Amino acid sequence: MGNLLTLDHVSYSYHSLEGETPALRDVSFQVPEGEFLAVVGPSGCGKSTLLSLIAGLIPPDAGSIEINGRPLCAQELHIGYMLQKDHLLEWRTTFRNLSLGLEINKQDTPENLARIDELLNAYGLAPFRNAKPSALSGGMRQRAALIRTLVLRPDILLLDEPFSALDYQTRLTVSDDIWQIIRKEQKTAILITHDISEAVSMGDRVIVLTKRPGTVKTIVDIRLVTDNRSPLKARSDPNFKDYFNLIWKELTDDE
Repeated sequence: MGNLLTLDHVSYSYHSLEGETPALRDVSFQVPEGEFLAVVGPSGCGKSTLLSLIAGLIPPDAGSIEINGRPLCAQELHIGYMLQKDHLLEWRTTFRNLSLGLEINKQDTPENLARIDELLNAYGLAPFRNAKPSALSGGMRQRAALIRTLVLRPDILLLDEPFSALDYQTRLTVSDDIWQIIRKEQKTAILITHDISEAVSMGDRVIVLTKRPGTVKTIVDIRLVTDNRSPLKARSDPNFKDYFNLIWKELTDDE
């Protein structure tokens, strides 16, 4: 299985009248197709900037980003972006919220609209097809937001702390749901999170960034022994605590 995404010595700085603020410096890593990668680091280390670079929203100052071996700037991007808030529009039904991206991209064909109903049925939202977002729980709204992204058939999913607005119990359940959906749909995903437990329980690998300007301090392969792994089951794995402590040490060594 080849690398879907490659970052090679990527750097980026923000510029203002006050001067230059380096956000990321010399970041290099690869993401194989089908991997779930988690990224952690101190506040302000450039995690969200990293996703913006991968999404093509901003160009790097130095280095290169490739998808399937081709420069990011030289191809049509198929990247899904899931934010902290679901941004469902209250005046549209669940179905019409999920079709919004298709409408904007002029891809609202009968086939693609039928795909929405397939996903609603598969992930327990079919009874709420014609409901407004206010009728959905926090977890259901996040599932709807993910389906809205999946109907565009992205090659890679970027998850920018998508569970941070949820209470702890809901967060555990929803992260499990989202992980299961991403695995079932066989998508490559990159998760940005402040939560080490979340990173270890969901990630195949965890990238630890340094404080700003962020660079890759270490990459931890997560090898759990729990059968039929899921994020909830992972938290009870005998190796879970060791990975948590290892990543915690890497994050706090620079303080």
